[in-house]
Amino acid sequence: MEDKTNVKFRLVSIEGETIKQDFSDNALKNIEEQSLKFQYKIRTVIKMSEDTIIVIPSIRYSYNENVIFESSAEFVYSIRTLAAAIDVDKENKKINVKSNIFPSLLGAAYSTLRGMSFVRSQDTPLSKFPAPMVEVDTLLNRNGISVID
Repeated sequence: MEDKTNVKFRLVSIEGETIKQDFSDNALKNIEEQSLKFQYKIRTVIKMSEDTIIVIPSIRYSYNENVIFESSAEFVYSIRTLAAAIDVDKENKKINVKSNIFPSLLGAAYSTLRGMSFVRSQDTPLSKFPAPMVEVDTLLNRNGISVID
């Protein structure tokens, strides 16, 4: 059960930014929105012994089944007393959330990657199609979590 524990956290760094772009196809000069496909994923790595949570959002655009743009980065958050927010039940392979900090962490990481990708795609055919906003609840439901002691 979630309680009202006040957990302090801060963004420590943004690492491992990767951008892959391929706009070599001349057909890309006139992208048609109905042929453009957007995908995203989000993963979280909890490092209990380091009081750290790493959120790794990724976005991808495909056009006519060809990947034309990919972007990802690792958002490293320091959590003061991570054990106050999360308890790991190793026996049952469950995470017990005492203070739900995930909406803030995931929302901030995804939104920041959206902005980074928008800047990186300027002066490309993709500049007219910024990554869509995604509801935080959707990010939470699609989040893959792994725990490292």
